[in-house]
Amino acid sequence: MSVHFSELRRHPKSTARVRRPGAFRAFTLLEVLIAAAIFGLAGIYLMSTFVNALTARERSVSNDVFNADIQAVRMQLLLEPNLEDAEDGGEYPTLNHGEASWQAEIEPTQIVDLFKVQFSIRFSEPMDDQSGEYQEALYLLRPTWSEGDERADLLQEKRDALEDSRGFDRF
Repeated sequence: MSVHFSELRRHPKSTARVRRPGAFRAFTLLEVLIAAAIFGLAGIYLMSTFVNALTARERSVSNDVFNADIQAVRMQLLLEPNLEDAEDGGEYPTLNHGEASWQAEIEPTQIVDLFKVQFSIRFSEPMDDQSGEYQEALYLLRPTWSEGDERADLLQEKRDALEDSRGFDRF
């Protein structure tokens, strides 16, 4: 049974198109442009995410190096047995930021052998994205920094305050 092409036509009110044998449906220009725009936006988003990840990794490595140099200079303060030498500060060659000049302002507290230290560092060759100066406040427990008579006075004050609070004078 053979069907003629004219017989394949549908009713004139039908909105469906008649397909010719061997014909295929293609994308319209508008569909291709929309797909290309979506693909382009996704590519831009992925590239910016990749660049941000690389920048964050580089900044993290830079901060780790900076913190390592600060820790090395801080160790010079912590290893200083003499109060006057600690206040004078010193110079320390760092691995990544050149020569580091450090100094400390040290104040005794009301607690025996505890000192409040304002520690500052200046680097001679700071990296591009970092400051050449660093400051921090520390509380250090250092018996070697206490003066004998000052330490004895603080200890006596604490003993007196403890005896007063416990009421030893009532016996």
